[in-house]
Amino acid sequence: MITYFLAGILGLIFMTLAKANSVKKDFEVANQTFVFKKFLQGELIAIGMSFTVIILMAITVNEWMNVSPKVADYVTIIFALGGAIGSWAFLLLLGKSKKYIRNIVDIKTNKADGKV
Repeated sequence: MITYFLAGILGLIFMTLAKANSVKKDFEVANQTFVFKKFLQGELIAIGMSFTVIILMAITVNEWMNVSPKVADYVTIIFALGGAIGSWAFLLLLGKSKKYIRNIVDIKTNKADGKV
């Protein structure tokens, strides 16, 4: 059980760091300072929801492992993907950092284009 849970957490961490790297690049393009702590604060709800999915998977693992004996061979992968895909989806839908920096880029672009 601990292995499954750790696989889910590692999937969540992997995807959160990938998102942070993407957002960091956007900050650099906008000549803004990326602060990892602020990123985590802005994405806390999405990360928390991903963590909750992992906990729900851990609570229900016995039920869905009984669906087929073959499922037991893939539980660790399912947890890792559940953490990663859950994190990706929640950060995509609820993420604030990407929206924030894209708004700054839009404002700067509009100024450069003389639209403001």
